[in-house]
Amino acid sequence: MPSFAKIVPWLRQRRLGIAASSLIAVLIVGALFSRAQQSEPGSTEVAKVTRHVKPNEPEPRVGIIKQIDKGLGAVVEFLETVLFYRVGSRKGEYVVMDHREEYVRPAGETGQFRRLDPDGTRPELEITAKKAEGLAAVDQLIRGPEKNFIRNGFVDDKPVEFISIGVDTSTKYVLVKAGEGEGEYRKQLPKRQRLSDDPNDVLTPSEVERLASLERLKVDEEPVDSSRPYVFFERTGGVPLVVAWLVIGGIFCTIYFRGFNIRGFFHSLQVVRGKYDDPTEPGEVTHFQALSSALSATVGLGNIAGVTIAMTIGGPGAFFWMIVCGVLGMSSKFAECTLGQKYRTVKPDGTVQGGPMEYLYRGLKEIRLAPLGTVLSIAFAVMCVLASFGGGNMFQVNQSGSVVVSVLQTGNRADRRAVRAEIADAAERGDDAALQDAEQRQVALEKKMDRFGDIFKAGYGVVMAILVGAVIIGGIRRIGAAAEKIVPAMCLLYIAVCLYIILMHFNRIPGLFASVFTDAFTGQAFGGGLIGVIVVGFQRAAFSNEAGVGSAAIAHSAARTEEPVREGVVALMGPFIDTIVVCSMTAMVILITGAWNNEVWVVKNGLEGAALTARAFEEELSWFPYILAMAVVLFAYSTIISWSYYGERSWERLFGARTTIIYKVLCIVFVFVGAVANLGSVLSFSDMMILTMAFPNILGVILLAPKIKRDLDVYWRRYKAGEFKTKH
Repeated sequence: MPSFAKIVPWLRQRRLGIAASSLIAVLIVGALFSRAQQSEPGSTEVAKVTRHVKPNEPEPRVGIIKQIDKGLGAVVEFLETVLFYRVGSRKGEYVVMDHREEYVRPAGETGQFRRLDPDGTRPELEITAKKAEGLAAVDQLIRGPEKNFIRNGFVDDKPVEFISIGVDTSTKYVLVKAGEGEGEYRKQLPKRQRLSDDPNDVLTPSEVERLASLERLKVDEEPVDSSRPYVFFERTGGVPLVVAWLVIGGIFCTIYFRGFNIRGFFHSLQVVRGKYDDPTEPGEVTHFQALSSALSATVGLGNIAGVTIAMTIGGPGAFFWMIVCGVLGMSSKFAECTLGQKYRTVKPDGTVQGGPMEYLYRGLKEIRLAPLGTVLSIAFAVMCVLASFGGGNMFQVNQSGSVVVSVLQTGNRADRRAVRAEIADAAERGDDAALQDAEQRQVALEKKMDRFGDIFKAGYGVVMAILVGAVIIGGIRRIGAAAEKIVPAMCLLYIAVCLYIILMHFNRIPGLFASVFTDAFTGQAFGGGLIGVIVVGFQRAAFSNEAGVGSAAIAHSAARTEEPVREGVVALMGPFIDTIVVCSMTAMVILITGAWNNEVWVVKNGLEGAALTARAFEEELSWFPYILAMAVVLFAYSTIISWSYYGERSWERLFGARTTIIYKVLCIVFVFVGAVANLGSVLSFSDMMILTMAFPNILGVILLAPKIKRDLDVYWRRYKAGEFKTKH
């Protein structure tokens, strides 16, 4: 048996790869175990509410891909619970409407459906089979597990066929306490997360009980209160744990480094302009290329969709707090990117290995926390690899492809809306001939659109894979060269369009800023009032600029410089451009056009995120969807190439430099897969890995902050003394 002394070196050589493989295996086993646990019957007694119709339908068969996706969903659910656990929240109560009209006919017959009325309080109504088909065609019927609108069930133990019309199956009423009384349930506005002020949108506790007795409320499968299975509970208010952690990191760095995000800003502009560039210094890219590479990974769909969500939920006040979080994020970015440079390794061929994987391991080892550093380094690297495949790759190409298809099919979508209106009208009139003709045209149009979408996405995936491969095979030098051209171009294009719209409404700007500052301190966002507004603003800014996540430190570690602090100075410009400039442009357009509070768009049409942004811009500029499609493609492409570099460096840290070609091939393959596949839980899981990276990274930054501060004090003293060489 080999001695321990001989085993240890072997383990050290392979420890990261083994640990990474083990961590991934644990996640997969945990997912499967969680699903198994969820499938077991619980011991809690559940009060059963008998429906009008008892369905008798077999569960649909699920393919292996969907089973894997479903299994991973358990891990996603766990991560959501942890990452978005609301610190300082309170327990809230709500009910959900589940009012549906059911029409039945004896099993095996082909005649009319007659409305089921167990109470005998409503006049009897009938629906012909042809009208039922028309209602199903325009999605007014609730479909069963196998997507059939005619379903099998039992009434009084007799087999029947039935259809269900959803009168109100999703409206949410939230319990609002009123002093010492029982309180009342107020309607939550859809897509807005705000409570209605309309007195007609209020339910008393007795009215809730009456609706429950009529089986018009959704029932919890595992109710907390078995005597009231129709009552659901949620945590409201408070701050999501991951947001609190990111903000804590920003506040700590801002205070500890004495507001360097502000006092170092002018110097940052000097460095980015190339005033201190020296091509003889070690590294692979210039300061500007490193900044562009980091920005290309953060400037993207979050600037278009995420900001709009913040405005619709938190109102104008969220804009103010988004800016505040962006300023704090500049400090986090400075600290992590300084460490990325300080602990990087320049290999004999001139390539650089740096980022949190390095400074968590080597930096914590210097302060005698080697075991913790090893664990944090491995955890970060694994998370980064997984995030690069999903949120930094498949998600980007999938969403950008969908946006382009949507824009290219604008005419077809208008035709589809017209046909659906014809179907509804013909079904209402009982005109079977017109209904059949419209249905046939709808089917043909849907097939045409689906066929075009499938072909386009496959071709789009191939083209994007080739373009991504052409850049990432060349490493950070080629990525930096591409990013320094793409990022400024797409930012300037987007900002120019935003400024045009803002200037068109110049007279509204004073009122806009007044409402921003007023609402910032008196906001009434649902789930916490003023605190809710602050949280929404902080959350969207933190998710957009990724300050504290540590990803940008990988790109900045490759910059040519012998001064680690100097690259940190460059990096603090990232959140400024991403949040304070680009995000602000979106926010101002959404606010100045009134899109954030447009009841027709937000409530009636259910627009949110990128769709609402596009609608607001389209209202001002009819040709904007084409500009948006171009911007989204550029955003997605630049994000993919930057995240591929992050993932590659993490992969190398885990499995060695010789295996990075495997990662690059996988990355290119996943570009195509992301364009044509739909893997919900896989994408959600990898997207959450981006946020999870913040936990080991910020912990490491806080522990290593004294080292950063010593270097900063020395550097700043030399800068003030004019000791650094500059280009003339």
